Amino acid sequence: MARKFHKPQRMCIACRGKFTQSELVRLQCQDRQLVSYSHRGRSFYVCKECIDDERKTAKYLARACKSGELKKLMSQLREIIIDVR
Repeated sequence: MARKFHKPQRMCIACRGKFTQSELVRLQCQDRQLVSYSHRGRSFYVCKECIDDERKTAKYLARACKSGELKKLMSQLREIIIDVR
């Protein structure tokens, strides 16, 4: 009988849905700037569906980064996503 291994579940900050880590993009904020995870400090996850829905995601990114510059955060997110894909 083959063993089934548990895959870690993480939560998207925008839709609060639970997904496996491979289905999410891991981000963090440094000096109110959105950057991809640098393996130090606090981070958060965003699912690929929420990345496409900018209106919903911008509010949650602003809260996570403690910044009110929504357009700037969304442009940083687009740059990170292009680098990841």
